Amino acid sequence: MPLSIRNRSFSFYLLLVIIALITLIVLAITIGDLIVVRDNFEQQSALLRNETEGNIITSVQTIDDGLKLFDNTLNRRMEEAFVVFNAAYIESGGDPSRMDLEGLKRDLGGDMELYIINDSGVVEYTTYTPDLGLDFQTTIPYFYDYLMTIRKSHGFFPDRVVQERATGNLKKFAYLPTLDHRYILELGLSADAFTSERSSLRYTDMIEAVRERSPFIRDLRIFTTAKRLVGNKSYVPGPELDALLDDILSTRTSREFRDPGLGITTKYLYIDLRDEDYASDMSLIVEITYDDILIAKPLRDIITFHILVAISGLMLGTIAAFGISRYLTRPVAQISDDVDTIARGDLDHKISPTVGKEFGVLEKSIDSMVRSLKDMIIKLQDSERLLRESEERYRGVVESQSEFITRFLPDGTVTFANEAYCRYFGFDCHEIIGKSFIPSIPEEEHDLVRAHFRNISPLQPERTIEHRIIMPDGNTRWQEWIDRGIFDLDGNLVEIQSVGRDITERKSIEDENRRLHADLEERVQSRTAELEAAYRELDAFSYSVSHDLRAPLRAIDGFSTILLNEHGPALPKETVAYLDKIRENTRMMGRLIDDLLNFSRMSRQPLNRFLIDPASIAGEAYDGLRSETYGREIQLLIHEMPICSADPVLLNQVYINLLSNALKFTRQREVAEIEIGALEKEGRTIFYVKDNGIGFDMKYASKVFGVFQRVHGDPSLEGTGVGLAIVERIIHRHGGEIWVESSPGTGTTFFFTLG
Repeated sequence: MPLSIRNRSFSFYLLLVIIALITLIVLAITIGDLIVVRDNFEQQSALLRNETEGNIITSVQTIDDGLKLFDNTLNRRMEEAFVVFNAAYIESGGDPSRMDLEGLKRDLGGDMELYIINDSGVVEYTTYTPDLGLDFQTTIPYFYDYLMTIRKSHGFFPDRVVQERATGNLKKFAYLPTLDHRYILELGLSADAFTSERSSLRYTDMIEAVRERSPFIRDLRIFTTAKRLVGNKSYVPGPELDALLDDILSTRTSREFRDPGLGITTKYLYIDLRDEDYASDMSLIVEITYDDILIAKPLRDIITFHILVAISGLMLGTIAAFGISRYLTRPVAQISDDVDTIARGDLDHKISPTVGKEFGVLEKSIDSMVRSLKDMIIKLQDSERLLRESEERYRGVVESQSEFITRFLPDGTVTFANEAYCRYFGFDCHEIIGKSFIPSIPEEEHDLVRAHFRNISPLQPERTIEHRIIMPDGNTRWQEWIDRGIFDLDGNLVEIQSVGRDITERKSIEDENRRLHADLEERVQSRTAELEAAYRELDAFSYSVSHDLRAPLRAIDGFSTILLNEHGPALPKETVAYLDKIRENTRMMGRLIDDLLNFSRMSRQPLNRFLIDPASIAGEAYDGLRSETYGREIQLLIHEMPICSADPVLLNQVYINLLSNALKFTRQREVAEIEIGALEKEGRTIFYVKDNGIGFDMKYASKVFGVFQRVHGDPSLEGTGVGLAIVERIIHRHGGEIWVESSPGTGTTFFFTLG
């Protein structure tokens, strides 16, 4: 607070307050009166305007009613003229081009124009050249709709006397749809036939009468729906007025505009004179210009009078306020002197007695306040001592931390730094406080650090960053900082608290881990390349072995066949049996070679998974084994199974091996039963192939999927012991598992999942 204000006496301020109150009261009364006067004046002005506008509306409607009565007196003549006009149209065969419109005009007296409007709303034929080709659809849309309505009806449709669009001259129009509803016949009676009779009812006379009765009206004009000025056929409204008239006509509402600069209010009064019996809209827009300056003059005189009264009241109130303030402030001055004595340190000084109940209460309150002040001073001294002790404990905790703890302003000025921070950067803590210190950071990390601090906000006040710093000795160290922004109530950053640590050793370990990982990746790639080379060599070896083994097998089988075919009858039965055995073992050896090659290639064949129907795959696999079903009665049941994701080629191989196995071990059954399906258990789909074959003891179950392992010693049950091993490898490649359940004499069921 400025010293000049504080040095003023209480009596001075009391005087100001009393004067202010008197001023407020006088102003309130004056303003209230002015508001009431203004409201009453505005209400009277509004009533006057409403009455004037009501009189205008009544006058316009009265004139329009009179004009309507006169217009209707012309209907009979025009209806009789339509008899001749329509007869000529019928005589032309409905072709207006064959009609003599000029001759008809002469026959009708020469004061009527003839028009023929087609079904597009265009004046196609007329005796009045300016209107030839007039398109009502584009020029007068609402009138076009009316014409299209009456074209489909029958009868005589008279219109009002209106201004024609081309010249603004008055004409009486009437319409008659043709019997074939292709055209509308129109007659336009010239104003020369009725001007003298109609001139007794004029809007211009009403305008002059209103101007004489209402001195507050500066100007008065009337516009038709065609935006023509009544009494001035040559007047063309400007662009702004033209747009305003369009808006009023489209919304059919009035508008009012006030111009304080010119002191006028312009009212565009829309008077709705529509009549459903007539096509033309005779509505009018009355432009009334009110003289606001003339209207407001009495109000200004009243305001001036009230202001003079208010000034007189203020002057009398100021004189009275001076005396009252002097009387009321004497006890206050006495108490003020006593308080000054207490303020100088004499807390035992008592307030002198004063007159008045309120001042007695104030005396007791001040004495009580002084006692409380003495107690508070003692408590503050104790609190200050406890605060110093707490700060010392807090500083001891912070100084004992191994992390770097510091606080600094947005410009880098350090406000606090613990011992670890100062020791790390090599300076004294007392020297750095109040100074700007920014560690040296490699240039390539400047943008990273700037973005880090720029992104600290009230919504994200805490951020973590890792970056390098250059130590005073030139070495580069890694640091991790957790920075928390402290913001004021307006969201402005006022301080940053940082907790950091040296992570150089951790970064070294991370670099070593990355190096070891890269080395491991290189080794894996090398081992993979070696493994791929081994696979290629294995494929070549397998092909070579297959080729080298098949050649002697073909020779053995071929020579055995020749011996049987050429010398079979001459050979002993025992020799023939030996030769058959040789051929059978040769074929078995060939199948064994094929199975071994398939088993070897299975793990290297790419896995191409698709969404497939396992039921159709199983059916295709069974169709491929039809040769093994000849002469047997087999009941095959393939259930519907859910769509699964699998390699269709490999899944087909699974079903071929399992079905071949089932067909082989059900040969001893009169009716072989094979069932293929799937079931849901614990959220996964389990597929199965079940048969009623000879089965086996489950103690041999571990041998079922081994290479060259057989659980039956019956030599009549051919097999290489590789098929189920191939099945297991395919299932494992799909990420699934396979198992078997069987018992001697009842059959076997293979279960598998596809991952």
